[in-house]
Amino acid sequence: MAATKIAARGYVFQIGVGATPTWTSIGGLTSFSVNPGDHDAHTESTDFDSNGQYEEIVLQRGGSIKLEGRRKIDKATGAADAGQAAVDALAQGLADNSIGQIRFRHSSETQWRVWNCTAKSTEQGGGTNDLGKWGAELARTGAETLVAAP
Repeated sequence: MAATKIAARGYVFQIGVGATPTWTSIGGLTSFSVNPGDHDAHTESTDFDSNGQYEEIVLQRGGSIKLEGRRKIDKATGAADAGQAAVDALAQGLADNSIGQIRFRHSSETQWRVWNCTAKSTEQGGGTNDLGKWGAELARTGAETLVAAP
């Protein structure tokens, strides 16, 4: 089969909630960007034996995800979207409580990409005629794993 274009809206992002994670979808997303090269550390390794040619090695790999969307709440209870609330809670964690798990894939893919990650809340708000904005940045900590999607 020939390769085909895919819609970005087909991506699913879930955050693990609890010690044995219950995977909770992050609702309200309008855009995302995955940067698999973020936080990489390259070190120059050029020496006299390099004969004037630049050389380097990579000593660290990283990655990050930026999520943006609309703030969602249950108007009857005031509760935030469960996935957004879990990301917001992770973004407030310190030490061991600052590391959580996220998984993501396109709906056409058969494997989840799973990251241990830290989170940082990004700008939120809006103008007179805007819907409320929500966002977060996630930084991978450790290696990515792949898990079969059910």
